[in-house]
Amino acid sequence: MSRKVLVPHITKVELPEARQAIPHVHAYLRERILDGTLRPGTKLSQVSLAEQLGVSRTPLREVLRMLQEEGLVQIEPNQRTRVSMLDPRELDEIYASRIVLESLAVAMTVGNFDADARQQAAEQLTAMRVAAEAGETERWFVIHSAFHRTVTCGASDTMQKQLRQLADRCVRYIRIYQGGEPNSWHKAGDQEHAQILSALEEGTKAVARARMASHLAHTALKVLSDTSPDYEPIAVPEALEMVGVRD
Repeated sequence: MSRKVLVPHITKVELPEARQAIPHVHAYLRERILDGTLRPGTKLSQVSLAEQLGVSRTPLREVLRMLQEEGLVQIEPNQRTRVSMLDPRELDEIYASRIVLESLAVAMTVGNFDADARQQAAEQLTAMRVAAEAGETERWFVIHSAFHRTVTCGASDTMQKQLRQLADRCVRYIRIYQGGEPNSWHKAGDQEHAQILSALEEGTKAVARARMASHLAHTALKVLSDTSPDYEPIAVPEALEMVGVRD
């Protein structure tokens, strides 16, 4: 009899009811990949994983399909599943797409950034600082996502959805950056977030667009230099040139 190979660091998911298995298991496995618990290249045996999670293989297959669509796992023709490897070219291209689209979105927000949005963004900026200083990484990410939605609130729901999908693909890489600089990773971003907010408050479209582009590019290039020092970024510099920013 072959020995069952357990997936490391996976525990049973507490489900409020069986029919809610898919969203809860998806959220759980997604977070374990993003926070680095399930490391790149980890093999995911569907038999072992289903047993450890306390669910049947039918909802698990759907969850793995969802994770595959998000680029977080790879399902091979023989149905073997692995956590996707980190790919510097992917990160380069994702951030290039964000630079173009999110710079457009923040420019569209200029002129539509009312008092309520200004107050909300300011409060989110403060909350991010508090979370970062307290080492509350998960809370920081939630607020950070909300801040970016606020400063691009002039964009349509369709564009906002595209932006969220791109941002979600970056999270795993950013966490590697955080791990390398546990005490200072948030400082550059904090200053850049404040500059974006200032440009929106002043109503200067070109400056807001440039600051958003530079902020995203700085993050991408820092993560790439830390994780893949031999990789020469191609897409990010091209995106900066497209939006008229010299970085």
